[in-house]
Amino acid sequence: MRSKGLSETGLVAILLALCLGAPVAAQSRTGDEQLQDEADYEDPNSILVTGQSQRQRGAAVGDIPPIQQYNSGDIRALGVNSVAELLEELAPQTRSGQGRGGEQPVTLLNGRRISGFREIRDIPAEAIERVDILPEEVALKYGYSADQRVVNIVLRRRFHAITGELEGGMATRGGGESGEAELNFLRIRRDQRINLNIEYQGAAAITEAERNLISRGGGRAFDTAGNIAGIPIGAEIDPALSALAGAPVTIAGVPASAASGTPTLADFLDTANRANSSDVGRYRTIQPRSRTLDVNGVYARNILGNVAATLNATLNATDSDSLRGLPGASLRLPAGNPYSPFGEDTTLLRYLGTSPLTQGTDGVTGHLGFTLDKDLAKWRLSLTGNYDHSVTKTRTVRGYDVGDLQAALDAGDLSVNPFGTIPPTLLDQRLVDRARARSDSGDVQLVANGPVAELPAGPVSASFKAGFGALGLDATSTRSGVATSSDLSRTDLNGRASLDLPLTSRKNDILAAIGDLSLNVNAAVDRYSDFGTLGSYGYGANWKPRNGIGLIVSMTQDRNPPSVQQLGNPVVLTPDVRTFDYVRGVTVDIPQLGGGNPDLAADRRRVLKIGLTLKPFKEDITLTANYVNSRIRNAIATFPEATAAIEAAFPDRFTRDADGNLLRIDARPINFARQDRSELRWGFTFTKRLKTSERVIEAMRNSAFARRMAEQRAAAIAAREAAGQGGAPQGPGDGAREG
Repeated sequence: MRSKGLSETGLVAILLALCLGAPVAAQSRTGDEQLQDEADYEDPNSILVTGQSQRQRGAAVGDIPPIQQYNSGDIRALGVNSVAELLEELAPQTRSGQGRGGEQPVTLLNGRRISGFREIRDIPAEAIERVDILPEEVALKYGYSADQRVVNIVLRRRFHAITGELEGGMATRGGGESGEAELNFLRIRRDQRINLNIEYQGAAAITEAERNLISRGGGRAFDTAGNIAGIPIGAEIDPALSALAGAPVTIAGVPASAASGTPTLADFLDTANRANSSDVGRYRTIQPRSRTLDVNGVYARNILGNVAATLNATLNATDSDSLRGLPGASLRLPAGNPYSPFGEDTTLLRYLGTSPLTQGTDGVTGHLGFTLDKDLAKWRLSLTGNYDHSVTKTRTVRGYDVGDLQAALDAGDLSVNPFGTIPPTLLDQRLVDRARARSDSGDVQLVANGPVAELPAGPVSASFKAGFGALGLDATSTRSGVATSSDLSRTDLNGRASLDLPLTSRKNDILAAIGDLSLNVNAAVDRYSDFGTLGSYGYGANWKPRNGIGLIVSMTQDRNPPSVQQLGNPVVLTPDVRTFDYVRGVTVDIPQLGGGNPDLAADRRRVLKIGLTLKPFKEDITLTANYVNSRIRNAIATFPEATAAIEAAFPDRFTRDADGNLLRIDARPINFARQDRSELRWGFTFTKRLKTSERVIEAMRNSAFARRMAEQRAAAIAAREAAGQGGAPQGPGDGAREG
C-alpha cells in the first residue's frame, strides 16, 4: 500500500464534515458519485491502494479479455441516445466475419444472458457504466455458437430518468418528410429495473416526379391517350396506313382529336412509327408512405430471495403504402368497330384512368420474454423464454378486369369510345391480389456455466445448454383469382456443450514460460422436425504468452437449415417492378414473384479463425488482426441482381416471350452451390483521456461540498423544529452556549 499526503484544504473539509455529522465514506448521490460522473479526473489528494486485481463488476465469464472497452465518458462522446443507437455506432467493432452474414452480436447485461435484444434496446446511454466488446469464442460460454461477437453492457447501480425525443426531417426537394416522437421512462435501483418506451415514426412517400425522374412505361407503349400497334405487336398495323406514310407502320400514337370523335386514317400520319409517351412519375413511388408504432416495457427485480427475474413485453404495428404506376391495358380493336379507321384488327395500348396501382402492407407483432438467473455455488444458471406472434397482410392492386370493356368493343357499342373516357361501369372491377401470413414462435433455453474439475493450471469450466423451440407459419395468398395456402411448422430440440481446459498457467506456475494456454472443445446438435438432426462441432486454443499479447485460433463446422419463412412465406406477385434487362439492354416494368421457396436445402459450413491482439505500450494502444476463412456449400441467399450471368445460371427463374422480351422474374430465395470467403481485418485503437483542468476540478469540488453543507443545515433545522426547539441551528462561534 502507498498513499499520498492530504493537503491542508482536504483536512479542513474532512474535519468540518465530521463536526456536522456528515458521513465521509458513503456520500450521497449529490456528492462524490455525482462529481465522478460530471468529470473524469485524478484527484491529487487521493489515496491509491495497489493489490491483487479483481474482476470488474458485471464482467463476462471466462478468461478472454475484451477486444475493446468503453467507459461512460467514451459513450457520452459518441453522442448516442440509447443502447440501440450505441450498437449501430459500434457496428464496425461488433461485426463478425465468422457468421453467414447479417448476424447481430450477442448482447449481455451485466455479464448475464437476456431473453432478447428488446429487453435492453431502449435503455438511455446515460445509464450505461461500461461496454465490453469480446470475441466470438466468449459466446460459447453463454450457450451460443461462435459466429457472433459479444457485447456486454454494464449499467449503473442507480439511475432515474424520463426522456423525450422529437425528430423531424425533410428533403431539400419535395416529399420525404419524416417525423419521430419517443418517450422513455427508466428507473434502476440496484437489482430492480423498470423501463417503458413508446415510439411513433412516420415518413411521407416520395414519387418519381418529386425527384424529377421521367417515368415511362418500361418496355411497353402504354399512354394516357393510347397507341395503336399491329397484331402481333411489332407487325404492320394496316397496309393502307403504310401506303399513306410511304413506309411500313408498326406503331402510331392516338391523336388527341380521337377522344371526341371518330378519327380518320390520315389523322395517324403525324404519329406514324412514333408512339405517344406519358410521364407517370407522380403515380410511382421510390419510397412508400410508412407509419410505425412501437411500445416496449421491461420489469426486472429479484424474486424468491436471490433469483433475478425479468419480464419483457412489446407491441409493434406497421403500415406502408406504395404507388406502382397507372393500370395499363392491351385491348383488341376490331376492324369493324365504329371508332376504328383501320381495315384490320389492331391492338390498343392505353392507360385506363388516373387511379394508380397500389400495394399496401400492414403488420402487427407482439412479443413476450422472460429471464430467470441464479448463482448456485460456483455455477451460474440462466433460464430464458420468448413468445412472438405476428400477422402481416399485403394487398396489391394489379389493374382492371377489362372483360366487359373488351366485350363492348367487340360488339361495336357506340357509347364506348376506346380513345375517349371509358364509362366507369366498365371499370368497376379491380384485379386485387391478397396475401396473409401469421406466425407464432416460442423458445425456452436453459444454460448452466461453471467449473467441473480442477487441473494444476486451473479449473476446467463448462457450459451446457438445453433448449426447445417451436414455430408455426400459416400463409394464404390469392393471385389472379387463384387461392393458395401453406401451413408450415417446425420444432427444434437442441443442446450444446462447451469445455475449457487450461494447460499452462503463469499464475499457478505450471509451465509458466509458455504463458497461459487453454483449449476449447464444443459440440451442438439440433433435432428439426422437418429437416432431421443437424450437428456441429468446434475446437480452438487461447494463448497469452505474456501480458499484452493474445492469440486465438478456432475451427467450426456446422449445418444450418433454411428458415420457415424462407420455405413457406406466401407467394406475392408485385406488378410493374422497374427492372433493367441486361440481355437486351433496356428497362422494363415487369411482375416480380417473391415469397418462400419450399425446395431450399440446408447449408454446410466450415470456418477457420486466427485472431491476434497486441498491447505493446503502456499507453492505451491496442493492435488487432483477424483472419477468417469461410467455406459454405448450398449457401442460402436471396435472389441476386438479375444480370446476364445470373440468368444463364438460373434460366428457369426468367420468363421471356418468343421475341425475347422479359416478362417476369422469380426472385424467391435460392441455394448457391458454393460460397468461399477469406477476410483479413486489422487495425489499431488509441485512447487517451483528456483531463479536466485543476481550476474546473476545484470549482466542482467546492460546489459539491457547498451543496452537502446546505443539505445538512436544512436537515438540522428540520430536526430542531421536530423537537420543538425552533430557530436556526448555531454553528461554531455563533452565539453563546446554553448553560
